[in-house]
Amino acid sequence: MEEKELLEVVTEDGVPTGVILPRGEIHDKNLLHNEIVVFVINDKNQLLLQKRSANKKSHPNCWASSCAGHVDVSETLEDAALRELSEELGIRVKKEELKILVYKALVLREKRDSSVRTWYYIKTDLDIPDFTIQTEELSEIRWFSLDEVISNVGNPLFTFKKDGLEALLEMKKMLERG
Repeated sequence: MEEKELLEVVTEDGVPTGVILPRGEIHDKNLLHNEIVVFVINDKNQLLLQKRSANKKSHPNCWASSCAGHVDVSETLEDAALRELSEELGIRVKKEELKILVYKALVLREKRDSSVRTWYYIKTDLDIPDFTIQTEELSEIRWFSLDEVISNVGNPLFTFKKDGLEALLEMKKMLERG
């Protein structure tokens, strides 16, 4: 029996409207909902990317941000980020280790699955073998230089679009400031 994931429709500012619908219906009707994205950065300022599983509906076999996901009904943005890090990468992070990068500033308008994205980052000294990937969601993870990821925005093998480029450039500025 398939479990129905419930999401809440939000305004362009990410404010919940009180309208709660199954994920599929929100996607089919192209209603805005909150999503989180987390960049995982190592001590060399490299960005961990995940290669999406071949069985994913959108962007199969493409490189994407370290982890991302929907914000479930009655879940905070931070709790969703911590849950996704645990589910997709097998790492437990304390709330205080999670840093905001872009707060509800980026609305991704698509033909289907439009969302309001909040971007976070964490710094870690973990190596690839320290992660336990969720194989239903992703097939591989790898460290990339930030410049390499930025130069691949628009490449069909990478999922980053305008909102992703804005977040990547913000991450680069933040890392350069120290």
